[in-house]
Amino acid sequence: MNISLKNVFNCLFFRPWLGVPLGIWVAVSVVYYWWLISRINVLETENLVFKKQLSINLHHEAPATENGYQIPEIPDSVGTLCETVHVSLVCMGKCMRLITPMLKSILHHRQNPIHFHFIVDAPSQHTINKLFDTWDLPDVKYTCYDAQRSLSEVRWIPNSHYSGVYGLVKLLFPKILPPSLSQVIVLDSDLTFLCDIAELWHLFRNMSSEQYLGLVENMSNWYYSTGRWPALGRGYNTGVMLLDLNKMRSKVDWRTLWYETVEDNLRTLKQTSLADQDVINAIIKNNPQIVYNMSCQYNVQMSTLTLAKNCYGEDVKNVKIVHWNSPNKYNIRIRDADFFKNIHLSYVNFDGNLLREKLHRCSKTEIVTYKMNYSDLCISFRAAQRVKLRTHLYYMDYNYVNIDSFDVTLVLQLSMDRMQFLERLVKYWDGPLSAAIYLSDCEVTKLESFIQDWSTTLSARKNVGYHLVFKHDAVHYPVNYLRNVALENVNTPYVFLMDADFVPMVGLYEHLRTAIKLINPYPQKKCLVVAAFETQRYRAQPPRIKAELVARLKSDVAPFRAREWPRGHRPTNYTRWATATAPYEVEWQSDYEPYLVVHRSVPKYDERFSGFGWNKVSHSVELRAQGWRLAVLPGAFVLHTPHAPSRDITAFRADPRYRICLALLKQEFIDDLKKKYNVTMDDHPKT
Repeated sequence: MNISLKNVFNCLFFRPWLGVPLGIWVAVSVVYYWWLISRINVLETENLVFKKQLSINLHHEAPATENGYQIPEIPDSVGTLCETVHVSLVCMGKCMRLITPMLKSILHHRQNPIHFHFIVDAPSQHTINKLFDTWDLPDVKYTCYDAQRSLSEVRWIPNSHYSGVYGLVKLLFPKILPPSLSQVIVLDSDLTFLCDIAELWHLFRNMSSEQYLGLVENMSNWYYSTGRWPALGRGYNTGVMLLDLNKMRSKVDWRTLWYETVEDNLRTLKQTSLADQDVINAIIKNNPQIVYNMSCQYNVQMSTLTLAKNCYGEDVKNVKIVHWNSPNKYNIRIRDADFFKNIHLSYVNFDGNLLREKLHRCSKTEIVTYKMNYSDLCISFRAAQRVKLRTHLYYMDYNYVNIDSFDVTLVLQLSMDRMQFLERLVKYWDGPLSAAIYLSDCEVTKLESFIQDWSTTLSARKNVGYHLVFKHDAVHYPVNYLRNVALENVNTPYVFLMDADFVPMVGLYEHLRTAIKLINPYPQKKCLVVAAFETQRYRAQPPRIKAELVARLKSDVAPFRAREWPRGHRPTNYTRWATATAPYEVEWQSDYEPYLVVHRSVPKYDERFSGFGWNKVSHSVELRAQGWRLAVLPGAFVLHTPHAPSRDITAFRADPRYRICLALLKQEFIDDLKKKYNVTMDDHPKT
């Protein structure tokens, strides 16, 4: 059978109903083959990259970091999305609060693996370790370098910059950073990234053999004024800087170069005003060949007299990095500042958990995803044991020195909606306090405002440690994790374990210190019990002393939860407490959950208990299993005031599965405890 074009035309002409399906078939075929050809090109490109990664993987072992744990080696293949970008920052004091929005902006835009090199002191290293270990970011490494011993090398330089001696530490980078690190991007803490940081990293390839500093021109006429340090033209801003460390170590004696430059200029100038920036500009003035001029887009400076508009004109989309280098920072009042400030605030409020998503398959060893048993009735409780909760320690300024071996810190946890309880409590507690606060990223600004602007009580106190734990949708309220965060971050020998919805009696801090001195509980392995009471009156004035409380026992004050949960505090023996004048020992009983003063070496809370129910009791049970004894203090008390029930209490009361899961967890915990301490726990009630 011969099929010619004429026959096909006649067939379609005399049978027009065949034209529609034939046309659709032709169109689909064309689209399909076009997609197939383009897909083949993509697959070939990916195949080349994967082959290169595989060859690198075969020759690398996973190294151990200074922090002591194994990190999968990232195949650092130049020119690919697996090439590691190295970034360094000076992070001393309370810098993590300042740089977190910048880190979010970097991580939001990045595609490559990043290795952060933090120049730190001891307090900031503690905060960084906890934050990055709990943030659990894919293809992100970090290393901390303690620079406190190196500060003496620059402390002699007179400096009026607000950053103090920390602002001069950048001069020491070639010495502090390891010889194996050949290139690094150095950043200030007050930046907002609007581009992929890999763009900066790729600029190293454009440097000549003599250039080892990459900088953007200063966007003000600062260095034209008399009495300033020497600079080339307007000078350069060191907020964003490329350092070719290999060249700095091999081509020049960097330490001698900056040292002699400082000495020469101090003969006529009294001090540096802009710290490292003044010194580096003076070096460039005499050695202009060492600097590589970066595009102004990579350091758009938001200062009062900025000439930034000359850089990006009328199109704000040309800006790649915003530098808030005014003393007013994000409150600078210049053109376009509000536009960029809104971008900065979006990163302040940005949910950091979203940055945990894997970008590419670069790591040699991929993390094995936890396989959830969806038939498990207690799936939401199990999640609390596997999910890492991002934790930022000492978020606000903290300053407290342990007084003596009898000092005590109040330890508690709360959610953001209970901050008014913390404010009330601090009015009655004079000593140090460690508080773990559960909140979302978008609540951080509210927390700062509440502490600094609205509460004169909290703003005046520097001995309150605020430890932020960020919310995760997969878990119940992580009450015992929060307690452990607060407990782990005290610097006094003793802790007072309490809840935030209680009010201490007046002078309780000094009362506990005196009791600890008299009893000396730690060598005797004793816990001191602080009696707990409650009132049902919302606006009741809490009793100030024991006599006043006893007088109100028959009216508006009662032992805590005597009706709802008598087993929780019955062993305290309130009848005896009312007349006691000396400490008295009591026996542990099932479900007893007293508020305790104990040595900080006390075991941590069991974190399998989240939400409502048995979270404090489990801790008491473990103390009992370890052989701790109980002594009730006759002159100390705290008072609970009424408030709306939490979401977890409501769920416990309304959902039978919640109660079933709690019973299962209790039994698991008891079984584990028996094996761990070889105890019987015979009087534990059956669930």
